[in-house]
Amino acid sequence: MVSRTCVTENRRARKAKNAGSKRKAANRNKGTTPKFAIHLTAETAPKAKTAAKTK
Repeated sequence: MVSRTCVTENRRARKAKNAGSKRKAANRNKGTTPKFAIHLTAETAPKAKTAAKTK
């Protein structure tokens, strides 16, 4: 028979692994670093930055 400590530790590890699994998968697929303005086209760049450049 498995000890209660081992059962508890495994249960906690399983919960931590599965917690936020959709968010974690999205972060792995999409990444968490935002796109920097230098990499954006003129159409998708933020309005304030493009307005400052045109002056």
